[in-house]
Amino acid sequence: MELLLVMVVLGYFTLLERKVLGYGQFRKGPNKGVVWGLFQPMLDGFKLFMKGYWGTGIGGLLSLWGFPVVGLSVVLVLWGWLSVMWGVGSLGMVLFFMVLFGSFVGTCFFVAGYFSGGKYSQLGSVRSLAQVITYEGVLVLGMLMVAVCSVSGEEIEGIFLSVGLVVFAVLVVSVVMESNRTPVDYVEGESELVSGLVTEMGGLSFSLLFLMEYGIMSFYAVVLSFLLWGVGVYYVWQVVTILMVVFGMCVLRLALPRSRYDLSMGWGWKLGLIVVFLCYLVSLIGMLLN
Repeated sequence: MELLLVMVVLGYFTLLERKVLGYGQFRKGPNKGVVWGLFQPMLDGFKLFMKGYWGTGIGGLLSLWGFPVVGLSVVLVLWGWLSVMWGVGSLGMVLFFMVLFGSFVGTCFFVAGYFSGGKYSQLGSVRSLAQVITYEGVLVLGMLMVAVCSVSGEEIEGIFLSVGLVVFAVLVVSVVMESNRTPVDYVEGESELVSGLVTEMGGLSFSLLFLMEYGIMSFYAVVLSFLLWGVGVYYVWQVVTILMVVFGMCVLRLALPRSRYDLSMGWGWKLGLIVVFLCYLVSLIGMLLN
């Protein structure tokens, strides 16, 4: 039942994004699906699931069917574990499983793009995997710092609150980079928008791949709310934070052009890691002074 609810939420995430993109371009977006476009995700899902795939070769079938199915299964496992940890109230276990399985989604994008048959898709998939590895370190170090400060009880002090907000901002940027979203969706947008990995995909495999993408984005939004407010407390503020993060990801796709690959990699190694290490240093000095 919970996984079915997650699938419904992911479908309406796509509707929210289309509405945001529509109003950002002075149009309404989907509004013909029965009432106000509320049934549009279901209608789109039925349409895509009825389409087929025509292709040959085991490698193509594995990349275009196997890894989207495996990736979506991993995302649903993460959501199921998240619901368990919500009841237990364990932030450490949530972060552990996010680090353990979160990067696997990026690997699924890499395999699907690398074996799609197009050279631009292969180039984009390699760049995307390198980007995931880069920002995985920033994400893990930032989450580790938040978890350590939460366990030690030092987050209530002024200096730790300021450092924590900086780390949270770095985590938000890392989540955007990890999710393969605009402005860093290299795996989908090499050679503009005509040579991405989805060019050879049919309706069902295309749907599974993007459900995986929206699922990991929503999961990251929930984890960020946990890091900011804790697990099992401040429910209203957690929901507000989740909605703000999800809405912000939609606005990023509307507002920003695709960035250069070398610049995004430089932000990770030259800015993100340095900021996190400086926050570690400030936190250590604050603990020693206290």
